[in-house]
Order: sequence, then structure tokens, then C-alpha cells
Amino acid sequence: MIVRFARPRVALVALCLSLAGAPIVASAQQPFVEFPGRPLYERFGVEAVDLFDLRGQLSGSTVVDVRPRLEYDILHIEGAHHVDLDSEDFDQQILALEEEHGSPLVFYCNGRQSYAGYRAAARANELGVAAAQAYDAGMQDWVERYPGLARFRGEPANEVEDELISEDAFEARVLAADAFSRRARQGEDVVVVDIRSRGERDEISLFGGREVGAPLSDISALDRIVDQARRNEQTLLIFDQYGQQVRWLQYHLEELGVDDYYFLEGGLQRFYDEVMAR
Repeated sequence: MIVRFARPRVALVALCLSLAGAPIVASAQQPFVEFPGRPLYERFGVEAVDLFDLRGQLSGSTVVDVRPRLEYDILHIEGAHHVDLDSEDFDQQILALEEEHGSPLVFYCNGRQSYAGYRAAARANELGVAAAQAYDAGMQDWVERYPGLARFRGEPANEVEDELISEDAFEARVLAADAFSRRARQGEDVVVVDIRSRGERDEISLFGGREVGAPLSDISALDRIVDQARRNEQTLLIFDQYGQQVRWLQYHLEELGVDDYYFLEGGLQRFYDEVMAR
């Protein structure tokens, strides 16, 4: 991390961004905070936009989805542009969007406990973007409230509701932390897959060193792991940071015809929280 002392605000935001990728471990005594990133990022000039405010300003905003392409292609806000936060030319793409479409730029990800939207807005601020905001309720809240203003594989979500994976079908693939951990240590019949982004990845091994990394931004690597697991008749145990990205990954797995896979409930963040609470 480069800290430029001549510009203290840059240093503070850089510090903020470096912390955002790491898990925020809470104890059992800490109260639940619906949007834990808001107070942190608002101190560094990131304006949060809620669900209803974004609906009101949608036509006059340049909305940017910063999730991996797979997630965007499955479901995104109508009219949203896609710029993966992990893309090497993120800065150039954001400046080009502002020049072509104007401000305000509103960034979003899966929201709530996920910080990618905040981080993108903070980076845009550092680039000198005139008005950078973060919609932080996320994609799931948006499609539930405004399905006609969400695009599922290019079609209005309210017109293809029968193609959406139900909550019951998703929950059937979710394992609580203890069950997931036990399965992860069972032996050669499982493959544990970490789909977190580079910014979220840490050096801690929680599942006996069995994890293999395959971020959603590199879907070809993930597909190779999935294909190998199927050939070896192994169960896929998949986790992300907050239990949100796996919801969209499920569509991809179902399309591939994979039938032996499970997700970590609440992602690695909840796993950390439960361990700390014991």
C-alpha cells in the first residue's frame, strides 16, 4: 500500500480499502448492524443510497454493477453497466463511463454485509469522479422489490419468475458451519472451493488446507474444478465471504447439470462469527 503524505485523505481511504477486504469478526455481544459498512465509508466521503432513493433517481444515474461478470449476466439492475471491481482497468472504465454518461455514478454489489460497492465508490472518489454513491441494499433486495426493473439473463425478472431459483431450492443446498466443516474434513470424496475475490482472500486455512481458490471472476478455472470433481464423483463444498455470491453461482451449477454440491451458510464471515462466539 502506497501512502502519500501530501494527500492525507488518500492515505485514509487507502487504509480503509485495505481493511475492507478482510473479514470483520464480531462477537456474540455485538449488536446486529444491518449496514455495517455505512458509518465506516461515510467517514471517507462515500454517500450511501437506499433502495427507494435509487428507484427515484434511477433514470438520472449511471448505475454500475461491480460484481463478477457471471453474477451480472444472471441478474442485474435494469440499465446497469458492468465493471468488475477486480478488473485491471477498473479506473479507466469508470472514468470513461463518467465522461460518456455523466454523474452521479452509483455502484452496487450484493449489498448489506458486502463492501464492494463502497470500495468502488471510494476508488471513484479518488479518481475525481464528481458524484460517486453506493447503493448498499444489494441485488436480492432490488429484485424482490422491483422485479420489473431487474434483468434476469436479459429479460425482465417479473416476466420469467418461473426461471428463478426458489428460496427452498437454495436453502436445500446450504449447510450450517459445523456440518460444512465436518464434510470438508471427511476425505478424498469432497472438494472445498473458495470463490472469494482476491480482495477478500486471506491466508487462513479453516478446512484442513483442502481449499482450492476459484474466484467468480475466473469462471473458466471454476468450471475446470467442477468438471474434475464430477469425473471423480466428489462432492463440491463451496464458500464465499458472506453467503451471497453462491446464490448466483447456483444458477451456473444447475445449468452445468451438477447435482452434488453444497454451500456454507452465511459464508466465511458467519463461520468466523460463530467460532469467535464460542
